[in-house]
Amino acid sequence: MEEPRLPLKYFPFAVDLKGQKVLVVGGGKVAERKVLSLLQAEACVQVVSPQITEGLMDLVVKFKIKWKQKEVDRNDMKNIRLTIAATNNKIINEKVSMWAKDENVWVNVVDKPALSDFISPAVFFAGEGIVAVYSDGKDPVLSRDLKNFIKEKWNEFLSYRDGSQDSIL
Repeated sequence: MEEPRLPLKYFPFAVDLKGQKVLVVGGGKVAERKVLSLLQAEACVQVVSPQITEGLMDLVVKFKIKWKQKEVDRNDMKNIRLTIAATNNKIINEKVSMWAKDENVWVNVVDKPALSDFISPAVFFAGEGIVAVYSDGKDPVLSRDLKNFIKEKWNEFLSYRDGSQDSIL
């Protein structure tokens, strides 16, 4: 049996966010993608951003998320389970990371593992399964490409698994 590469920077695990307060800082397309994923996990999502996408506004109008139309500040970290900083402003992302860590709130700064307590794997849903791929924060593009490769080959894998093919090797 092959041992994992050591040391791992990020321990792989899944977390139950149902009913947990999650803060997303930023209102662009990346923030929108993160919010949609968090809603799938049934988190209580609050977005802090001066502006938001039409998709996020639609979620606000439908009472799926809360929105504070303002710049983020330290007080936004109060009573939060985890935070995702998804802005295109390096200084804001660094502040969010610092404030979250001061409040013992886990933080992910999108595309900045060095500022993050956790990273998000590349994910796809396959029937009852969920496939998550990550490169320990080293190469997000590799994670995405590997996820897409597995997704492309998924039906072929299932045909071998159920015995309708002899072997995939």
